[in-house]
Amino acid sequence: MFNHTRAPLWEALLHHASISQANFHVPGHKAGQVFDQEGSLRFSSLLPIDLTEVGDLDDLHAPTGVIREAQQLAADAFGADQTRFLVGGTTAGILATILAICKPEDKILVARHCHQSVFHGAFLAGATVVPIPYTIDPDSGLEMPTSPDAVEHLLEMHPDAKAVILTSPTYYGVVQQIEKLARIVHQRYIPLIVDEAHGAHFGFHPDLPDRAISHGADISIQSTHKLLPSLTMSSMLHIKKGLIDAESIDMYLSVVQSSSPSYPLMASLDLARRYMMMEGKGRLTEVIHRIQFFRRRIRELPQIKENTILGIMEPMKLSLTSTFFSGYEFAEALEAKKIYVELADDQKVLIVFSLGTEQSELDYLYHCLAQLHEENQVNRPQKNVSMLTPREGEILPYAECRTMERCFIPVSQAIGKRSAVHLLPYPPGIPLVLMGETIHQEEIDHLLGLIAKGRNVRGLKKRKDEYWVQVYN
Repeated sequence: MFNHTRAPLWEALLHHASISQANFHVPGHKAGQVFDQEGSLRFSSLLPIDLTEVGDLDDLHAPTGVIREAQQLAADAFGADQTRFLVGGTTAGILATILAICKPEDKILVARHCHQSVFHGAFLAGATVVPIPYTIDPDSGLEMPTSPDAVEHLLEMHPDAKAVILTSPTYYGVVQQIEKLARIVHQRYIPLIVDEAHGAHFGFHPDLPDRAISHGADISIQSTHKLLPSLTMSSMLHIKKGLIDAESIDMYLSVVQSSSPSYPLMASLDLARRYMMMEGKGRLTEVIHRIQFFRRRIRELPQIKENTILGIMEPMKLSLTSTFFSGYEFAEALEAKKIYVELADDQKVLIVFSLGTEQSELDYLYHCLAQLHEENQVNRPQKNVSMLTPREGEILPYAECRTMERCFIPVSQAIGKRSAVHLLPYPPGIPLVLMGETIHQEEIDHLLGLIAKGRNVRGLKKRKDEYWVQVYN
């Protein structure tokens, strides 16, 4: 039996800070003895536990003590056989997983709307990506769930594939059919990897979807910090035994993560696990009730609509469309009232709730939405689709991409050439054009249009009066 009232890594940090009499090790602030005066007003309580591998504080890359114990508690809490703490975000877990599974030129099936880190991992491994296409629901502008039939068809076409990688839930909260997909993938005796960055809260309450790991995923990587109470960049990688070589993943985690991991980040994971096991269900009951009531209230505003699709949607995400604003205008109008949303696109805004969402915030948001509803009564025609669906095309094998020469050229000259970088709006960080894909005029026009509206687009660089892009010669 595991004792979830304990937080062994946190306890060890507090103990070490209380007994240390002389500090002759890194970091240089020496437990806060020297620090910027203004900054210390905020950082002072954290600095004494910003430590390194001294005393009984263990080693993330070869844990035998309190870190090992903390990870075992996390595995039990999240339904895994083994869990690894990540201090480089879910990105680090994704990179290590792909590097552990793939050799150069190995094929992996990847959902086309996966986060850029998945494609970065494939590039580092020299793997060949076989994209799993997706469609966008024309009414809501949301991605439809990955088709099990499409995955089965692609596995028949590529029987040498080494893994399948999916995102669930998506950025907008769409949950995949993990159990059905896992059965299809496991018929080939290969692993199903799930980027579950936005689903760390799954499984802790009956009104939430189940975890991917409980429905057959072999690995799920979760951004604990996104919806649970841990520090930014702190994530967890969960493993089910059978098809996964955990030692290989450990080796690559030591490659892609810092050799000086942050103890405050790791301790926040330990504390987040304890909080969820001791108080999470009760807190979720309160928050989910608040959110359900809020959703009922906004139905009273006929010019503001929640975007949903048929299937499982996770309740901590709320996508809203207005008949009198574009998505970007909607976000700007809310920001003018000091409300900051997760992201916006042409059509909609995305609001993210969490265990930390308070009733007062929901009341203020409703008040502002009602104000905007009253102040703006002129309807505007809306586009049916708020996202440009990536076209289906061949992606150059990443083993080949790694050896090809690159050059920067103006985007006006890039049409028909292969992109040497991912071209993507951020957030959410889903590439519109992948490294190794052909660039088309429609995609450049779309990305330049986003920049004109103030969106951040990665991969395009402004030089003088024109945007440039890196392509393969």
